Amino acid sequence: MNTAFTPIQLGNVTLPNRFLMGSMHLGVEGETGVANRMANFYGKRLEGGVGMIVTGGISVNEEGKGSKSFFQFLNPEHANELKILNQSLKGKGILCAQLFHAGRYAFDRNCVAPSAIRAPINRYVPKALSEDDCWRTIEDFGRSAKIAYEVGFGAVEIMGSEGYLLNQFFSPVTNHRDDYFGGDTKRRMNFSIEVLRAVKKNLPEGFPIIFRMSGIDLIPGNPSFEDVIGLSNALRDENATALNIGIGWHESRIPTISQLVPRGAWVPIARRIKENTPGIPIIASNRVNDASTIEKVFSEQSVDMISMARPFLADPFIVQKLQTGHSERINTCVACNQACLDHAFQEKHVSCIVNPIAMNEEKYQIIKTKTPKNVLVIGTGPAGLEAARAAKELGHDVTIFEKRDQIGGQFQLASHIPGKSEFNETIRFFKNELNAIGVTVQLNTEATLDNIKAKNSDVVIFASGVIPREFQLKGLELLPHGSYADYLTGKFVPGKQVAVIGGGGIGVDVAHRLTEENDPTLESYDKKYNISSFTNAVVQPEKSTRKVAVFRRNGKHGAGLGPTTFWALKQELESVGVEFFQGLSYKEVTKDGLLVEFKNGEEFLYPCDSIILCVGQEKENSLYEEFVKQFPNKKSILIGGAKDAKNIDAKRAFFEGLEAAYSI
Repeated sequence: MNTAFTPIQLGNVTLPNRFLMGSMHLGVEGETGVANRMANFYGKRLEGGVGMIVTGGISVNEEGKGSKSFFQFLNPEHANELKILNQSLKGKGILCAQLFHAGRYAFDRNCVAPSAIRAPINRYVPKALSEDDCWRTIEDFGRSAKIAYEVGFGAVEIMGSEGYLLNQFFSPVTNHRDDYFGGDTKRRMNFSIEVLRAVKKNLPEGFPIIFRMSGIDLIPGNPSFEDVIGLSNALRDENATALNIGIGWHESRIPTISQLVPRGAWVPIARRIKENTPGIPIIASNRVNDASTIEKVFSEQSVDMISMARPFLADPFIVQKLQTGHSERINTCVACNQACLDHAFQEKHVSCIVNPIAMNEEKYQIIKTKTPKNVLVIGTGPAGLEAARAAKELGHDVTIFEKRDQIGGQFQLASHIPGKSEFNETIRFFKNELNAIGVTVQLNTEATLDNIKAKNSDVVIFASGVIPREFQLKGLELLPHGSYADYLTGKFVPGKQVAVIGGGGIGVDVAHRLTEENDPTLESYDKKYNISSFTNAVVQPEKSTRKVAVFRRNGKHGAGLGPTTFWALKQELESVGVEFFQGLSYKEVTKDGLLVEFKNGEEFLYPCDSIILCVGQEKENSLYEEFVKQFPNKKSILIGGAKDAKNIDAKRAFFEGLEAAYSI
């Protein structure tokens, strides 16, 4: 790990460590009057020790904007906003501007691309850039780089990965040209090389220019590894300062950053590029989020730097905690995407489910209270844990009652789902953090009116959570059955042919556990997606030891799961033969299986030997209601699933916990 804290020279800048906060949109870009909010967010990460921060993509011209939520360098109002941002952060660290052009990914009917080929994720067919248009766009990159320097940025990164414009020029999938900018591998490199030259020409000697290039596109027919190495060597020879290795296109059917991807999965790609491109720093990115993976990367000298984006949303002080030996207190990113990427693609302000203060630093400042109160929290699910942590941080005396022998609530259940063992990291964080800051956690303590009264607390926060909803169906007793909670805690063991009643997020997660009990590994992930083929990475059909079907009365399966992650999960489930049925009513259970009736009146018997019920949750607030009746003058706060079980998720639970603490 010592290598991680060795300074590194990038052009005329010396960074104190080998960590980069990678580019990520915050959802406020393109607005005016947001510089201070962004400065508070970025400033907290610089304070936490990261050596350099790359902004979300800043468009080099109007047609290059990915959406409305983008700054554009050539817009004077936007340039001024960026100048205010840099002035606010002056002397605190290096802010690097990402020079961006979406190409055919721009959600605008005026989008452009190397060739007029529509992206599967965009409804618009792009206009093919003429050769004159290409040179004009290259000039826009150069002009934008000059403006970036003038408004105070300390470095720039050229976005040439993730399927955006420069990446589109390099790929034979999207570049069908036959001119200076296309035709063979060498000419497909020219657009990237000319952009780098234009940027370099418009910046002072030694000014750091990072090029984010695609290590692997994960699109059938994408460039070969030899082609990628040809580009990396050409960029080095054109004096790029460093290469930041991106992974996958947004339209790829291969998950690259979700919980389905094992940690460190993409470091080998960056390492291979480093081995074949001597003489330039190589930066690895994607799915590096924990201390052990970071230590492995640096101990094996796989790359020169690590780029992390979402992990710094979850915890601004990762670097500081690693350096001081407090990795057990890192609030680890759980790769859920629910409050970050899902928000960004919906043009909402970004935050983090496990750290709702992210991008809300102005609102939730840590100012110690002058009137400390005794606070009792009932329950240690996400809502209760965050309420306790934040209340203690604000200076209150906090005690938690937890009826079980361990903290975590619904996160304990969810951690049994493949990939969602990441939630154990959140539980680990709170266990260590609450102990470190002095919260009293009383396990094996079921809250009652008597022991609540005995505490004589000034404030009682009820975060007592949810319980599985009861479900009645004719004949259900004829087959072995249990709730999702029974299954995930090992109280119910299903057979080999399972019907899952209820197709929301829990039902789909249960289907995942039924067909794949273990977390993904590098080997299983490669086998599932054929990554090692490099040019033909696609999901591979497999056989499951169980036959599983998921039933839902109405609506889409997976409700409650994030749109940037659910598609990959559903794809995996279908690849192992999981069936999905919807638009139906449940008739009865027979000794042979589950009988349903579709909306067209057709009846269908699904043969199964066991049933798992995922039919929703009910709020567990009976103690709260008793407390309010008996102690109407005591301050009490109801949060999380206990407040409203409908559509409860971790994002809402953590946020309500934070809000409760600040309302004391």
